[in-house]
Amino acid sequence: MRSSLLSVVLIAIAIGCHTPRSGKAVDPKLAGSEPSAQIDFWSSMTDESVASNDQAFHGLLLYLDGKDDSPDYVTRVHTLKTRGMLPYSFNEPAEQGVRRGTVAVALIKLLGQKGGVSLHVLGDSPRYAVRELMFLNVYPPSTPNQTFSGNEFVGIIGRVEDYQRGNPADVPAAVLPGEMNTPAAATRPVSE
Repeated sequence: MRSSLLSVVLIAIAIGCHTPRSGKAVDPKLAGSEPSAQIDFWSSMTDESVASNDQAFHGLLLYLDGKDDSPDYVTRVHTLKTRGMLPYSFNEPAEQGVRRGTVAVALIKLLGQKGGVSLHVLGDSPRYAVRELMFLNVYPPSTPNQTFSGNEFVGIIGRVEDYQRGNPADVPAAVLPGEMNTPAAATRPVSE
């Protein structure tokens, strides 16, 4: 009984502590900032079994700026580090599967979330950034070392956009959906 329990625990530890799987670097044909290249990039991501660091960082920059002028992975990493979205100690390869914790830290910064006490006190902790995004319903139940499939990554970016737009149920009925994020919509009297 004891040896079988020990075996189960050792197998669980070995399975839970493996390195993320490898993905692919961004295809140069999809790395552009023109609208057609962006559409092709997002479309191709849904077929990827693993979202790589390079793909995720390209996607983050496209979402943040509407473009990615970085010619390569090293420049993408540098750009995200200078914006405080990646720790300065980050040095993972381009093809490595992106960790959910790495993306969570960047998304917490993007969303301007301060988080709970743990995230506030411990700073940019991937563990607590993942927990905060789970609380905000942006992430599904996850651990910081899990990777994304390309389709999951695209879905997370969609959830971030939904979160930023807010809940339409909180907007007065007199405001049309296209006007939800305009300053006039927030101050418009309901009687209009």
